[in-house]
Amino acid sequence: MTPIVNTLHILKTGEIISSLSDYEKVQEKFGWVDKADIVARFLSLRGRTENHKKSMLVIYEEGHLIREYLHVEDNFSPLLFC
Repeated sequence: MTPIVNTLHILKTGEIISSLSDYEKVQEKFGWVDKADIVARFLSLRGRTENHKKSMLVIYEEGHLIREYLHVEDNFSPLLFC
């Protein structure tokens, strides 16, 4: 099994956006995100994630923050506000 990296977007309201269809509805709120930077971070995080482990890339609308979480548990939930 290969490493898993998930990307989540968190709105100012604390709502977690994890599906592409939901993201497409709010993508203008994340217009500040540099897509090339996200791809680079995603690939870097995947490279650092061990097989059979999971990591997360979390993008916060509030404060325009991006956080990386390495080797999280299956029930991991990121902070809703940073």
